[in-house]
Amino acid sequence: MSPNETRSNRKLIRVLVAQAPLALKNFRLYFTNLYRRKILRTNIVAPYALIFYATHKCNLACSYCTQKEPDVFSDELSTSDTLRLLRLIRRETDSIVFTGGEPTLRPDIEELVAAARQRLGFRSVMLITNGTLLDRRLSLFENLTGLVISLDALTMDPTNALSKPAALPKVMENIALARARMPHPRNITISTVIEEWNIGEIERILDWAGEQGFVFATQSALKEKLPNLRLIENQRYLDLVRKIIERRKQNIQPINGTPRSIETLLRFGDFQCFPTMFPRVYPNGDVFYPCEPLRKIGGNLLREGSLAKVFARGRKLHGDIPDCHGICHLFGNVVSHYYTNDFWRLAGEYIR
Repeated sequence: MSPNETRSNRKLIRVLVAQAPLALKNFRLYFTNLYRRKILRTNIVAPYALIFYATHKCNLACSYCTQKEPDVFSDELSTSDTLRLLRLIRRETDSIVFTGGEPTLRPDIEELVAAARQRLGFRSVMLITNGTLLDRRLSLFENLTGLVISLDALTMDPTNALSKPAALPKVMENIALARARMPHPRNITISTVIEEWNIGEIERILDWAGEQGFVFATQSALKEKLPNLRLIENQRYLDLVRKIIERRKQNIQPINGTPRSIETLLRFGDFQCFPTMFPRVYPNGDVFYPCEPLRKIGGNLLREGSLAKVFARGRKLHGDIPDCHGICHLFGNVVSHYYTNDFWRLAGEYIR
């Protein structure tokens, strides 16, 4: 390591320590995963955050949704059993993301979120929603550290009653409600999915999110678990990607990811996936191994008792994590590549 790199890393460490306890978590995970990869010779890395599918139910039918007809369906557990599940999750990570389906359709979602934050002590409790029902779940705002609202257009289109453009007025009303209830606009992420039809709409959302002070996040739509590679032949798409990356480089507005991770994600670059960094758990406690796109279950968390045991069982059943060259291009999987392979540079880019 050169003297300049050494000084840069020392400066980075000082900044990270100032951001404790998040920094301590990152250090611990970095060295844990370094040991696993270099000494134990395994790509099963420790979880950073867990994605919990609270329900498969949804009140919309977005064209790009991968959960409308899940390949591995599961029923919701009772509230008490789901709380047992959350306790097991808390032993191995302090960050949880509630998703679906549409999680606000689950009757006990407010109780689950409150328990995660107050009783179980999750440091980060996030919820991904289509935004249509937030006004019916007001206590969520008291316990969420982050709210992710999906949006794919700013132009209303009532022709498809189950589409997001048809529900746009209600979603925008609830985004305004969320902004009034959440501590800061940056606690709200506007999550977008790019398809060929809505490239212009995504650009409008990018500008609007910047004006509002929200975090902007995006990825391309998946079909049969794969991205639409035709997009990189579309000049309008390439111009949009360039605009997003440039704004992130210049810190013009809050955008999820770093310039390199966004470029890999949206230009479909090669990356090495470490899916156990963001394990996905279905409503009944089933845990995917090695990942959700491969449609394989490693085990049930309630039966096995820990993610580590689920992953060990999954490895016996399905083998090691394959080198698939990141064909799914999911945001979390791209981040896992840079977190594991280039931690210091990634951390520096996030801070900048």
